[in-house]
Amino acid sequence: MRLNNILHILLPVALILPAGASHCNAQKKDASQEQLVDLSELTLDETLMLPDVPEKQAPYVTSYMKREAQALHKLGYKVETTRHGEVVIATIPADKLFAPNDSTLLPGAANELKPFLPYFRTHGKFKVILAMHSDDTGSDSYLYELTERRILALYGYFDEHAAQTDMLQGYPMADSEPVKDTPNTSYTNRRTNRRLEIYIVPGPMLIMEAKTKKI
Repeated sequence: MRLNNILHILLPVALILPAGASHCNAQKKDASQEQLVDLSELTLDETLMLPDVPEKQAPYVTSYMKREAQALHKLGYKVETTRHGEVVIATIPADKLFAPNDSTLLPGAANELKPFLPYFRTHGKFKVILAMHSDDTGSDSYLYELTERRILALYGYFDEHAAQTDMLQGYPMADSEPVKDTPNTSYTNRRTNRRLEIYIVPGPMLIMEAKTKKI
């Protein structure tokens, strides 16, 4: 990943993981303890791995997230999953949210974003990550600043309309990660690469629900 910068003002200082979760070289702690992971140093790929879902809870969480993916697909979003089905990725074309080279949400943007508000209702149930992508039209600094400003606008929407945004994170990606097999060599490809990816990640509370088989 060429752009590793995280929009720090959108990140909580730490993520509380369920007992037994682990990441990188962090030492395992006693089951009665919590782990605190500093998010400000993590790349998008790294933060997508947190929190870890214990093996016993994985089938329940995967089944739950599959239903979420199906629901978003029925609403018309392009949806895929990662991390063995535990994380849902919904994609919104940038031109449904912003005018070209602008960072003000379009009047119709709320229609695209509103279906994601339920993921903020219960604190700790989901972590939501916003990854804003551009095509390669412009300098590196311009593209980064554009996607950064767009992340701020998106955060402003969720901050105003969501119940809480403690587990909302934003990554301005510029043109660092074009869609696979979609180089920025045509108008159609560039339009495809200009996109918002919304990652729905199971949070600590969802994992705890899986442990008690409430889902």
